[in-house]
Amino acid sequence: MNIDHTEIPVPLPRLGRNVLGFDLEMANSFRNEAGVICMIGLERYDPDQECCISTIATITRRQEEQDLVLWFLRHLKELRLANPTLKLLSFSGADNDLPWLQERIARYGLPPEDAAILEELEHVDLKREFYRRTQNNNISLKKLEERFGIEREAQLTSKKVSYLLTDILHKDDAQARIPEKIHGYLREDVHHLLVIHERWLETSLEDLHLTEIEYLNLVISLLKLSRRMTQDNPGRLAGRKEWEKLNHFAAELDEALQGALARSSFEAFVLPKLPSIAGKGQDIDRLVKKYVNLKSIQTADAQTRRYRLARALSKPKGVLAVVRHAGKLLMIRRADHLHRAPGFWGLPGGVLEPDETPVQGAVRELLEEVNLKGQAGLLLGTTPSVTNEYELFWVELEIDDIRDLKPRPEEVAEARWVAPGELAALEPLIPGALEGFQRFLGPDWGSRRGSVRRRGSRRASESGPGR
Repeated sequence: MNIDHTEIPVPLPRLGRNVLGFDLEMANSFRNEAGVICMIGLERYDPDQECCISTIATITRRQEEQDLVLWFLRHLKELRLANPTLKLLSFSGADNDLPWLQERIARYGLPPEDAAILEELEHVDLKREFYRRTQNNNISLKKLEERFGIEREAQLTSKKVSYLLTDILHKDDAQARIPEKIHGYLREDVHHLLVIHERWLETSLEDLHLTEIEYLNLVISLLKLSRRMTQDNPGRLAGRKEWEKLNHFAAELDEALQGALARSSFEAFVLPKLPSIAGKGQDIDRLVKKYVNLKSIQTADAQTRRYRLARALSKPKGVLAVVRHAGKLLMIRRADHLHRAPGFWGLPGGVLEPDETPVQGAVRELLEEVNLKGQAGLLLGTTPSVTNEYELFWVELEIDDIRDLKPRPEEVAEARWVAPGELAALEPLIPGALEGFQRFLGPDWGSRRGSVRRRGSRRASESGPGR
C-alpha cells in the first residue's frame, strides 16, 4: 500500500480544521467477483499553516483491499482523537462510498472497534445538502465546481479512472504504480469538496433549483417505464391483476402529466399512488426507485407553500416525431430555402400550435411534412433546441402504412429510413442529434461508426425547433 501526502497552499479561513473531505475510487467489477476499492483520498485544512493537507492511499493488488480499508478506519480514529468535532464531507457518499465501505467491513470481518468510527462521525453529503436546499437531485460534482467557480486541471472522468485502475489491478503486480494523473484527479475531488463547503453558505443557489423541465423528464421517465412494462414485458408481472393495476397507474400518471402540460406548471400536479406490484426482474425495482425519487421531491415548501420548481414550461415548445419501422428510423433533410436549419438532417417536427399537446403536434407535423398518419404517441423526453429558444418534445409515433410516405417539397428535400449504424453518416446532421438519439433510443443510435467528416459550409446556429 502506498501513502502519498501533499500540502496545497490555499487559505480557506472560514473552513476550520474539523472538516475532512473524502472520496474513493474503484476498479470495475472483475469476473465472478465484486469491484475493488483501490484508492481513498482524504483532505483537511490546517488553519495554522494556511494549507490543505491531502492524503491518498492506494493499492495495486486486489489482495490488499482489506489492508486499505483497515488503514482508512484507523486513520479516521487518529484524526478523531486529535479533533473530537471532526466530520466527514463527501459528494454522494451516503449513497455510494459509505455503503461500499460498510460492505467491505462485513466481508472481511473487520474489528468492531475499528468499524465503529464510521457510525460515530457526522457525515455531510454535499449532494444531499444541495438537494435539501434546491430540490434538485440532478446535480454532479462537475456542475457544483462550475457553480462555485472552481476549475479542474485533471482531464479525466470517473469512468476512465475506473478503467485505468482495472487494467492495473489485472496485472496483479506488486511493483506497479498508479499514474500521477489519477492521483491528481482524486486529489482535486477531495480538495474541491473543501472549497465548495467553505463557500457554500455565501453562495445563492436560487438559479439551480430543479426546473419544471427537469421535473417533467423525471415524470416522463417513470411513465415510459410503466408503459413499457405493460406493453413489452407483461410476462414479468405476476398476473393479469398486476398488469391491470400498473396499467391504471400509468393512465393516471399520463392524465396528471397532460394536465400539467396544459397548465404549463406543476403547481397543481399530484403524483398518483403507486400500487403494490408483484413480479420478477429488475424493472420492478427500477419502477419503485424512480417513483420514490420523484415522490421525495417537494414541489412546494412545506410551511410557506411557495412553489419551489424553477419556471421553465412557459418556454416556447417544439416537437420531434420519432418513427421507427423494421429497425430503421425516419429521417428528413430540410429544404434548402428554409430559414431554420436549411439542408440539415433531423426528425420531422416543428413548433407546437396554441393549446396543442406534444402528441397532437407530432401527429400533425408528421402528416404535414411526409404524409404519414401517426398514432399512439409516447413522450420520450425533452431537449433544448440548438439555439435554446425552444424546448423540444420527443414523441414516438406508430404508423399504419409506410407506403403513404411522400415528402412535402415546400419543407422536406428528402426522406430516408436509416439504420443505427448509418445515422452518424448523414451530412450535415443537426448538432446534438446523436446525443438525443442515444439518450432516447439507446447507445446504438448514438454510434459514430461509419460517420464521415462533415462539411462546415452550412450554418448550424440557425437550427430551430424540430432540429
